[in-house]
Amino acid sequence: MIETVKNILKKYINISCETTLIVGFSGGWDSMCLLDIMNKLSKEYGFLLVAAHLNHNWRGKESEAEKERCLAFCEENDITFISDTLDPDTKPSELLAREMRYDFFKRCAEEFEADAILTAHTKSDNAETILYRIIKGTGLNGLEGIREVRDLGGFKVIRPILNFSRKDIEAYCIKNELYPNNDSSNTNTKYARNNIRHNIMPAIKVINPNIENSLITLAEIAAGNNKVINELMQNIENQITIGDKWLTQNFLILNSAIKQHFVYKLLVKNDLEPSFTKIQELINFISENQKSKTGKTLSVTNDKWLFVSHKYTYFISEEHYKKIEEIINIEKAGSYNFGEYKVIVEETKEKIEKFPKAISYSAFVDLSNIGFPLTLRTRRNGDIIQPFGMQGKMKLKKYFINKNIPEHDRDKIILLCRENEVLWAAGVGLSEKLRTKDLPTHKLYLEKQENKNA
Repeated sequence: MIETVKNILKKYINISCETTLIVGFSGGWDSMCLLDIMNKLSKEYGFLLVAAHLNHNWRGKESEAEKERCLAFCEENDITFISDTLDPDTKPSELLAREMRYDFFKRCAEEFEADAILTAHTKSDNAETILYRIIKGTGLNGLEGIREVRDLGGFKVIRPILNFSRKDIEAYCIKNELYPNNDSSNTNTKYARNNIRHNIMPAIKVINPNIENSLITLAEIAAGNNKVINELMQNIENQITIGDKWLTQNFLILNSAIKQHFVYKLLVKNDLEPSFTKIQELINFISENQKSKTGKTLSVTNDKWLFVSHKYTYFISEEHYKKIEEIINIEKAGSYNFGEYKVIVEETKEKIEKFPKAISYSAFVDLSNIGFPLTLRTRRNGDIIQPFGMQGKMKLKKYFINKNIPEHDRDKIILLCRENEVLWAAGVGLSEKLRTKDLPTHKLYLEKQENKNA
């Protein structure tokens, strides 16, 4: 058992005297077994072992007594012990308890600059989790069950005893004369997982005594199928994505199963619950708004929206709607900081063989009839522009609509203006008033500034 744990750890981290490992330690059978194994390995390799105990504080004196027994075990075995206690008013919820535990483990890992966090999930836990997900409704990803390793805010969470059943764990504890805590809440079948453990699994074992192994085999098959699917999907994804955006029309010609897979990944990537209902809602919204020139948005959470236009589909957040209120006065040629860009107004008399496209972030212009001062800013009510090649003027809003600029992007566009008249909308187009007839007087262009906090 110790050799198996050692080999699993070596798959994911280097073990040496420089290593620091956090072990989630409730004092129950599983975590007692894992901590004892890790204590033996720490004597072999000399790494720092830290037992992290979270007192959920739901059972009063019983919880406190368990904490004291955990502390005593660590003191007896010279193991660093760290603990925290939840507020007694914390709602007794399985989901909340899990979230609070992992938050605590992550804080411990940060404090000790740990190389990994170890949790004592077993084969029996894994089988129960798979069955729980089947009962609640899950897809292939859910059928993979508990993974041997996962990421937690930059820290590896490793489950070194995931290949051992509860019987294996109990046998190890008895053989090594360990005396784990017996949490009385583990027998309370009002909690779904306890109900599965004490009632549903025993009933299934009447039909299939080998149900744990059968469920683990199912997880392995699901994981294998997912690898195949992900490789195939990557090829398809390359054909329909540009950065974080999907090409809407390319997405819509996919079959329904592939569409569902793409939306599932999008929701997971944005930390959203990928339920079948939500997936279908987003697919329907994309289909219904596929012809929109300037795009439509669907609220997905309080601070996230799905944007769909005839060209692109992607998520937007509150950041997209933040407007730069700053106004920069331009008295002469030079470099001006505006948001995350530098706007350069550069004198030139260069003969131009080929002018940049209107949608580029540079332009050769004639300012001889305009002159300074000018202003850099974002849009305002009442703005107008004389579009390139046109005699008349129009409202900037209509100009943006004609250019198919999405609503959430319009406040991001940098404008070179004289009073309420826009002369250049960077990346969108140029005013007829800046047309170069002979030689340009100035070159306008944008440069992305380096992130000083990077």
